[in-house]
Amino acid sequence: MGKKSSVLFFSLTGAALLVGLYFLLVRTNLHHTILDVVYGTFIRRNAMNESGGTYYSETYIDWPNVKLFLILFAVGVGFVVSIVSYLIYRSRLKKNTQMLAGSIAQFFADPAGMGTGELIIDNELLKIKTNIEHNEELLKRETQRTKDLITYLAHDLKTPLASVIGYLNLMIDSQDLTQAQMNHFLSITLDKSLRLENLINDFFDITRFNLQDIQLYKSELDFVLLLRQLTDEFYPLLKEKKLRLEYHGPDSLKLTADNQQLARVLNNLLKNAISYGTTDSIIQLQLEVEANSLVFSISNQGATIPQKQIDMIFEKFYRLDQSRSTKTGGAGLGLAIAKEIILAHQGTIAAVSEAGITTFHFTLPLHEENA
Repeated sequence: MGKKSSVLFFSLTGAALLVGLYFLLVRTNLHHTILDVVYGTFIRRNAMNESGGTYYSETYIDWPNVKLFLILFAVGVGFVVSIVSYLIYRSRLKKNTQMLAGSIAQFFADPAGMGTGELIIDNELLKIKTNIEHNEELLKRETQRTKDLITYLAHDLKTPLASVIGYLNLMIDSQDLTQAQMNHFLSITLDKSLRLENLINDFFDITRFNLQDIQLYKSELDFVLLLRQLTDEFYPLLKEKKLRLEYHGPDSLKLTADNQQLARVLNNLLKNAISYGTTDSIIQLQLEVEANSLVFSISNQGATIPQKQIDMIFEKFYRLDQSRSTKTGGAGLGLAIAKEIILAHQGTIAAVSEAGITTFHFTLPLHEENA
């Protein structure tokens, strides 16, 4: 129906222009002048003088001028038709765009929206709508986790702080404390102070992770040396839980990476393995080279993590310990940050938990010389 209306409108407009032009020429007598000019352009007349003094004239058509006129006329008609067609097309395109925009707005505003009527467009809109709803749900969950976590951390800050203040006041007010008692109270105060430091670091992690992207400053480093330095720092925690580390892999392996960020990944994975590892067990560290990539894994014995939790373990603010207390868990950012760092290095990271063994493994690209 729309196409027929456009053709009719074009035809009526053209007819009206022709009729108006005709009356304009007739009333102003311009048509005689135009006809004379046309006649003089296309018709030629030559006077011929024959012997004996006889004159006669020869009239003929100037075909080169006729051809030139036809060419110019065709170009002019084509130009006019193109302009009119473009104006009609733009008008209809604007109308269709407005209708489509209205249909899209209604589709997103109304859960039972009918769509645009075009199967391909409706399929794409449905994908976009599903994506938006999924992202909104993830954002709501993350926002709620953030609020809950900040509330828990703020609440848990009070307990160690109260202990620190209490024991310090006790040592100041009590003049007859033995050296053993002083050492005991100082040990407790130090433990609570370290707990306070961990909670404050959790707050900083939340701020850093939400306000900035991870920046990499790459340089050549020895992965094995970095790993040994970090494992030495964890010796007190390992001794406390009677855990042992076993390393299997090369004595040296160089790559180009951000030293501090990679140390942060290893620190988070080691801390996670120690926290959830069974007392008096072995934590396995495995390093290999496969297809020009570094492959590192860390395994600990402990409770098997359900697959549902494994699928969510790298999400921000997700904690395996869902209890309100943050005594044994952090902000739930360690593994999420580790994933972002590995992805920024163009690597991969994943986790598997089966038969009481939980393994985290990641890959990093290597130099060609290490392949």
